[in-house]
Amino acid sequence: MEESSKISPGEVEVKEMSSYYGLQEFDCGDEDLNEFLKSDSLVYKQQLIAKTFIVIYQEKIVAFFSVMNDAIKLNLQETKQTRQLSRLHEYPSLKIGRLGVDKRFERRGLGALCIKFVMGLSTNINSVSACRFITVDSYLESRGFYEKLGFVRNLMYEKKRDFVSMRLDLLE
Repeated sequence: MEESSKISPGEVEVKEMSSYYGLQEFDCGDEDLNEFLKSDSLVYKQQLIAKTFIVIYQEKIVAFFSVMNDAIKLNLQETKQTRQLSRLHEYPSLKIGRLGVDKRFERRGLGALCIKFVMGLSTNINSVSACRFITVDSYLESRGFYEKLGFVRNLMYEKKRDFVSMRLDLLE
């Protein structure tokens, strides 16, 4: 197996996080993200704040992401640029709360795979409710990753300094 080869969707399982899974080996290189997965993800689930999903490849947890409900505001310029958008004060969205890929499996397409799975979750949500956008508060250094996948900056939240608020329009 070539270290830099992409991992295809058919090679992984995506499962909801539970106490059944051992997390000792997982390390995405970010202590805050590691801590969330190992200590907080199940508490967030119990408190109905966020659901966390793990990505399993060759019996190893190689990535994770959490999702939660969200609503975003758009300024007038953003509303005009967005196709078929009504003038509301807030728009329903599904937020990627956390996303991490184990350091040993970086640059193999797992982050994009997680985003595609979130897009699939939004389809399920839209069968019983409504969700126009996927949002994320990206680390500054991860902004380019999200931009490659079609996310744009939320201008209403430009004053944030530690992260970049971004959105993906599910109708685009």
